Amino acid sequence: FDISNTGKRAGAEVAQIYVQDVQSSLPRPAKELKGFRKVLLQPGEKQTVSIPLDDSAFAYYDPEKSGWIAEAGDFNILVGSSSRDIRLKGAFALTETSIEK
Repeated sequence: FDISNTGKRAGAEVAQIYVQDVQSSLPRPAKELKGFRKVLLQPGEKQTVSIPLDDSAFAYYDPEKSGWIAEAGDFNILVGSSSRDIRLKGAFALTETSIEK
């Protein structure tokens, strides 16, 4: 995603990535913070930012299975400066369930 400084002064933004499981077998938070990056920008500057997500970004701990489950299904990827200020949304489908003990 791109971040732009449209102001007249240098500034910084902490871009945050949240994952939202559309339909989980167990209750999960509405938005889970999975990564962030502080970006410094000069006036008028634009930067492309990449925050990679691995399988653990989609996993939750299942006490009955004593392991981390990345359950196949649909996820929303949310980008913003906070959980209440989401500025970009995308979708991702995990095709296979994986378990890590």
